[in-house]
Amino acid sequence: MNQFEQNQYYNFEFQMEQNRKRQKKILSDTGLSLFIMAVAILVSQVIFQIIIKLIDPEIFNKDWYGWVMTALCVVGVGLPVFYAAIGRVPKSESREVNSISVIQFIGIFFVCTGSMYLANFIGILLSIPFIFLRGGELINPVADAVLGSNFIITFIYGSFVAPFVEEIIFRKLLLDRLRRFGDLAAILLSGIAFGLFHMNLLQFLYASVLGFIFAYVTLKTNTIRYSIILHVLINMIGTVVAPLLLKSGDNFIYILPMILWIMTSITIGSLVFALNIGKVKFNKGTEMVTQKSIYFTNLGTLLFAVLCLAMIFITLLFG
Repeated sequence: MNQFEQNQYYNFEFQMEQNRKRQKKILSDTGLSLFIMAVAILVSQVIFQIIIKLIDPEIFNKDWYGWVMTALCVVGVGLPVFYAAIGRVPKSESREVNSISVIQFIGIFFVCTGSMYLANFIGILLSIPFIFLRGGELINPVADAVLGSNFIITFIYGSFVAPFVEEIIFRKLLLDRLRRFGDLAAILLSGIAFGLFHMNLLQFLYASVLGFIFAYVTLKTNTIRYSIILHVLINMIGTVVAPLLLKSGDNFIYILPMILWIMTSITIGSLVFALNIGKVKFNKGTEMVTQKSIYFTNLGTLLFAVLCLAMIFITLLFG
């Protein structure tokens, strides 16, 4: 190798190393934005609870307390904090908006619901050791909140506010920063982050799966309108339809429609997925990441993951 070739080689290696550092910084700043948002939400919960305890402890017993507290912390604190933090991370290039047909949307909806029920079943199986540790109690904070809260507030926040805010955070602001690394990386990273954000084991699995699907739809259409509608419909089932059936009584006739719906969703969703798996395509990004480990070994992502995993285990052990 002559001197010119050596110089070319060293220049290439230098550029590659600079690119790796820049990519790692983008990923770390993105993960750090998620971490800052999560910390802000948790700290605000503690502060609000202290204030409420000083003002009127009876508020804790109100059936609207849980969702109002969640809205204050996630919408009033988490969203603006994340928006400010993620603003320093450069966006990926924008692309033309594409539409999908009604038939395609219905198919995607069944893939979402079927995948959600299967993932939830796996989550319950993984929770069994912790159920025994807690004396046979299933840890499901969301189910407890839905069944024990004011129906109107549950409907408004669970079915509309939460889906809209979460789609802005994870399928708009987050994906806008990650899609430069390619569809597959953006889908996996944003989906896992969405699952971790829920901070409990039962939701982690099915939220991650839904996050993968929502992210794929968003990247293919370049708009969050479809993921918002999907999210709204799915949350309506979980926060309104299912609780109404379960609250109707222990009679099997009230639970039967939900069982039939779950079986139908899994069957149709599996069929749609099997027939269309060959059409799934992942576009390459504008950034070629040669060192794949930087996706998970950067400081920001590690901080966010450790915090969320710690909260998951705390919830499993102590409720």
